[in-house]
Amino acid sequence: MKAIQATGKIDAQGQLSLDHPIEGTLPVRVRVMILFAEAEADTNEFWESVSGYQQRTLMSPKQLEQGLKQAMVEAGYDSRDKIIRLVQEVKREIAV
Repeated sequence: MKAIQATGKIDAQGQLSLDHPIEGTLPVRVRVMILFAEAEADTNEFWESVSGYQQRTLMSPKQLEQGLKQAMVEAGYDSRDKIIRLVQEVKREIAV
């Protein structure tokens, strides 16, 4: 995979247009990663939320284990075989 850095704009319809064409490229489907400049307010909000989490008390390992077991049972994964099938499905999805 090849990476090219370019700049552009997203219009009101959500369409991306580049500031300049990318020379020497053929029409081809691409993956795009978009990086936005962070506004100062967004950054401050992020650090405030992190600070709030730092004030929370952590669950004990036993509480975490019990909560996970309860969530799995409520989601229908109430046996070892069902959990193994779930893990296998997730692995297949990741491999694709």
